[in-house]
Amino acid sequence: MNTGLIVCPGCRTFEDGALHLRTLEMADGALTCACGREYPIVDGVPVVLPHADEFLAREHCAVAEGELAHDVDTLVVEGERDDAPYPRLLEHLSIYLDALWGDRSEPAPDGERFGADALVAKIAARAAHRVAHAVELGCSTGRIAAELAAGADHVVALDLQLGSVRRARRLLDGSSLRYARRVVGRHFTAATARAGDRAVPEARRTLLCADALDPPLVPGMYERVVALNLVDSVSSPRTLLAVLDGLCAEGGEILLSSPFAWQSDIVAVPDRLGGADPAAEVTRILCDGDGLDARYDVEDVADLPWTLRRDARTCITYRTFYLRARKRRQGT
Repeated sequence: MNTGLIVCPGCRTFEDGALHLRTLEMADGALTCACGREYPIVDGVPVVLPHADEFLAREHCAVAEGELAHDVDTLVVEGERDDAPYPRLLEHLSIYLDALWGDRSEPAPDGERFGADALVAKIAARAAHRVAHAVELGCSTGRIAAELAAGADHVVALDLQLGSVRRARRLLDGSSLRYARRVVGRHFTAATARAGDRAVPEARRTLLCADALDPPLVPGMYERVVALNLVDSVSSPRTLLAVLDGLCAEGGEILLSSPFAWQSDIVAVPDRLGGADPAAEVTRILCDGDGLDARYDVEDVADLPWTLRRDARTCITYRTFYLRARKRRQGT
């Protein structure tokens, strides 16, 4: 972990036309700031949010849960409602561990073996163009961060789902990860994922539980900025584009994707982009620099499959829009 890349989200100020930041330091199981704020580290993952204590109180299940034996998992969810915190967490982890690590899990998932295959291939191809710093917003269980690390000296990855980032940390450590794969309803079977040659040494990565719309990061220093399938998963897609732009260094690149599967409990109708053609609107915003600090040149566009396995009988395949664009240098 590189604490010099992490800033205190509670004391950032903009004065006299300049942004003033304080980076954090490690002390007694937390990251601390000179302003007096502390950000706890849970299972090796710093929780860097303006109101971290309130967040952890709400997310007590993701904080307290651990890697349970398969029969214990089953016993715990047996008497719970489907929408109770622990069954929902197990289902979420089953979906995204299969989607992102299905090619490195035993047994392999039934149906769609590796739902992120096409996206992983796009990211892996960029490793030939090495950068010093890469960042991923919405890292989930860490597979894209692992691919980014193959082409970057240091990778920062963050997600607001603490349970997912905890699994990402274990996998990138090189540990095998046992998880509950959903069969149907409350029935799960045991699976094990391994990063293998995609493990990333701690010195070359920084994992955080943090908000993609308000990342606690030093701006303008990342030559590769990634947000896959996140545009329709945050309350303000336009804010997300501005955040990506703010993190991206001059001459750096943004890689994003989205199936634009809008949901009203996440993105209000007025905040959705582009009406019937959100891909065209995202492209326009970047090319015109609309609401951004710079304009971008699009270098790659594609429609890619993105499959999520919910259980043994249900897979959903999206056609996700993928775009890679390069930030113009000042004066160009």
